[in-house]
Amino acid sequence: MSKTNLMIAGAAALLMSSVAGGALVAGGAEAQQAAKAPVILIVDQAVIVGQSDAGKTIPAQATAIKTNIQREFDLETDKLKKDIENYQKGASLMSEEVRQKTEQDLGMRQQVQLPQQAQIMEQVFSNVVQVAQAKILQESQPIMKAIVDKRGATLLLDRSAVMYAAPETDVTQEVLAELNKKMKTVEVQKVTLADVKKKAAEAAAKQGAAPKGGAKPDPKKK
Repeated sequence: MSKTNLMIAGAAALLMSSVAGGALVAGGAEAQQAAKAPVILIVDQAVIVGQSDAGKTIPAQATAIKTNIQREFDLETDKLKKDIENYQKGASLMSEEVRQKTEQDLGMRQQVQLPQQAQIMEQVFSNVVQVAQAKILQESQPIMKAIVDKRGATLLLDRSAVMYAAPETDVTQEVLAELNKKMKTVEVQKVTLADVKKKAAEAAAKQGAAPKGGAKPDPKKK
């Protein structure tokens, strides 16, 4: 299963409309209940996202964004390594106060800030991809509704919620054909390391503050 499918697997079933049957009374016979059998259609939202014209524009954009932000992150990591090397070379010449402050700053960057930024970088990246996918599904909803109305269906379910369905109930390709007429591309929002740092700062503020005390840089983690 592709990463795109994993991101939208288990999507909620779409309830488009419902029809209730009524009671029929015939002459003097006993009242009989007759309910209209539901007409159920199936759509595969993973296919809508992954195989639509717009959906096919997501991977290349996502790769470019991730490559750029990873490059920025690598530069940040290299800068920290260089700062640790410079500290180790000049520590003996520093006053106790300067040495302790430098150790604390470097330790904070190495043990807290960079790992947190790496984690948030993945979260931010996943979020912008999911937002782009959601735009495609949002654009497809009126199309799904029109197909449901045309076929007189009462329910439209996502393929992930169904174990088996007759092929004629699957309207995925019909939705795709109409969607491709309306939507050729979708933009994946660009993110930078500055965005990641902002999110990291917000996360640190929510946690109450950075750890106190002088975390010393680990020379083995250059």
